[in-house]
Amino acid sequence: MASRHRGVLVIENDAAERGSIVRKLVGDGIRADIAISASDAIRLLDEAQYEVVLLDWQLPDGDGAQVVSHLQRTGTRQERVMVMTGGSRVPRSIDRAFVKGVLFKPVDAIALSAHVRAMLS
Repeated sequence: MASRHRGVLVIENDAAERGSIVRKLVGDGIRADIAISASDAIRLLDEAQYEVVLLDWQLPDGDGAQVVSHLQRTGTRQERVMVMTGGSRVPRSIDRAFVKGVLFKPVDAIALSAHVRAMLS
């Protein structure tokens, strides 16, 4: 695995939601890479380490648990994971020891900015 550190990895398959999130992050001066599926995310996570991972829980090729499991298997990852969900409840399968928080969709830009900045500091 490469040791390059990057800002935020946004894992979101909905184009409108993804665009809104990335525009807010970039507008705040935060570097954001994009993945639209669990397999895309795992590939990017194998190439670089991120400070923060914004993870849509429902992805076209699986769910966020696959991505969290991939991060946990390495044992040396330090990404802070924030789950985003369109559901009205926190998914039961979230590992609360590993995931630092949950944002409900549509993601509020002010809450997003506050959470990401807190995780980057």
